[in-house]
Amino acid sequence: MAFSKKIHHPQLFLATLTVFAFLYLPLLVLVLFSFNQSRLMVDWEGFTTLWYRILSADSRMLDSLANSLWVAFWTTVASLTIGIPAGVGFSRGIKRAGPLFELLVLLPLLIPEIVLAVAFAAFYGLVRIRLSFLTVVLTHVAFSLSYVILLIRSRMERLDQSLVEAAMDLQASGRVVFFRVILPHLIPAIVSSALMVFTISLDDYVITSFVAGVGNTTLPLQIYSMVKEGITPEINAVCTVLLVVTLMAVLLTHFLQTSTLRLRKALLGFCLAIAVISSPLWWPTLSSSRERRQTLNLFIWSAYLAPDTLKVFEQRFNARVVFDLYDSIEALLAKLQAGNTGYDVVVPSDYAVHIAINRGLLSPIDKDKLPNFEKSLDPQFLNKSFDPRNRYSVPYIWGTTGIGYRKDFIKEPVESWKILWDEKYKNKIVMLDDMRENFGVALKMAGFSLNSREISEIQEAKRLLELQKPLVRAYNSSNFQEILASGDAWLILGWNGQILKVARDNPNIGYSIPQEGTTLFIDNFCIPADAPHKELAHQFINYMLEPDTAAAIANYTGYAVANRAAVPYIAKWLINNRVLFPDTKDLEKCETIEDLGEVLLLYDRYWTEIKSK
Repeated sequence: MAFSKKIHHPQLFLATLTVFAFLYLPLLVLVLFSFNQSRLMVDWEGFTTLWYRILSADSRMLDSLANSLWVAFWTTVASLTIGIPAGVGFSRGIKRAGPLFELLVLLPLLIPEIVLAVAFAAFYGLVRIRLSFLTVVLTHVAFSLSYVILLIRSRMERLDQSLVEAAMDLQASGRVVFFRVILPHLIPAIVSSALMVFTISLDDYVITSFVAGVGNTTLPLQIYSMVKEGITPEINAVCTVLLVVTLMAVLLTHFLQTSTLRLRKALLGFCLAIAVISSPLWWPTLSSSRERRQTLNLFIWSAYLAPDTLKVFEQRFNARVVFDLYDSIEALLAKLQAGNTGYDVVVPSDYAVHIAINRGLLSPIDKDKLPNFEKSLDPQFLNKSFDPRNRYSVPYIWGTTGIGYRKDFIKEPVESWKILWDEKYKNKIVMLDDMRENFGVALKMAGFSLNSREISEIQEAKRLLELQKPLVRAYNSSNFQEILASGDAWLILGWNGQILKVARDNPNIGYSIPQEGTTLFIDNFCIPADAPHKELAHQFINYMLEPDTAAAIANYTGYAVANRAAVPYIAKWLINNRVLFPDTKDLEKCETIEDLGEVLLLYDRYWTEIKSK
């Protein structure tokens, strides 16, 4: 009763609760499902700490977390070192040019992140600075510095000038005035700006994806690359850890602001706390850096390696493998075009190989150094249009795009793309959020090539996609398989490997390659033109072509490998599964996506028009 009397405006109180529920319920769901026994987010199967145990043993994830903490820490230190004197000077010494300087300080906050990312990546490529940990920190400082300057200037405007004048009357030097009068007054602003910079740097993805070098994958980059496989409890677990780190930073900031510690002790405590938090992560890194071994730098999709793949190579060749993950072909091409990346082996898809060859981004493959090339590879994946004589590429993993469907809801045969235009399945259809895949479906259904350059054929495909759009529940390329598993969608356009993952646990999920034909994707090993360790790169590719190595990758990842010599070592249930290994008749109807040059602009414009309706 007493509590109810305090609520003078119950409607406002309810609105406030609604807002807080909207803000924090997703976080609670994230934390809750990090303890879910099921790998899927569709239902709760019981409490477990398995994913945290897996996370604690996942050196890749821990390395990315360590990188994020280090980047955020040094970005914060550098931003404070530059921003504190700049903010003080901005508030005291700049009068006439004040508006101009204020605009210059605000601009980094107003410019879109993608523009800053492209600008810095182009700049580093122009001046031949290799992408590295340093380029990440420098770029983070560039977009974080403004926060420090603005907060320091705002705090300086509330400084009682009589305190400064009194200190100077007592013959205090400018240095003494700064450290004994001004700096203590700035502690709240320093702590607040440090927390803001640390959090923004820790969370950044867009800019980091353009300027991170070899071995500098941060946690956001790692998470985004893993989302290609769907949102799993392991991702939830690492996000929960990141949430805890952020909360600790907030609590530490609150402690520093409310305590009576002097400035030096406060800053020392802050630095010490960060060092203690991250010590389990950076100490092994420092220890391993003392090893003197050859280093192979690999840039690859997530989930394309078996657990022991790299360990065996490292032991056999006395080398160390550092690998980074990318989340899109566009991200890979952007890195290659920036130049001087330091990668020795990259794994682009078919059409990206063609683009990279035309732009001079790849080094020729020396087949004399790859004895397993002729012995192991399946001829049907060689001499493709994107690299006719395989001068620059070695096929690695392949797959198809097709229709995933629910057998318990779809009673008719799934044999044609036309079923995705059937009105009785309205709001039960999910398509990939991919321009070429959607146009490929429409073009194939109309009897054309999915690489059509004819304007009339492209316009017909656009018409078909516009007719289909009212039936589509969502365009989704990240967790479409989970939507199918949950039953929210009955028909999806998706990649066979992803659909197979959920079909393992749910016998009601099927996969079909339509009779009109579909996309065949081939991911390939390539060596960048500026690769620093080309000899070691050839040794690595040849090792990956060994039958037992390729089979271990297929058995673990569930993806098909372009390696005929590996077939006897691949699990029988995979070999006999037409989802993963379609028969020759199905493959004859497939095409690889090609680079269409300027015609692609027309596709892009039509796709924008379709999505905007």
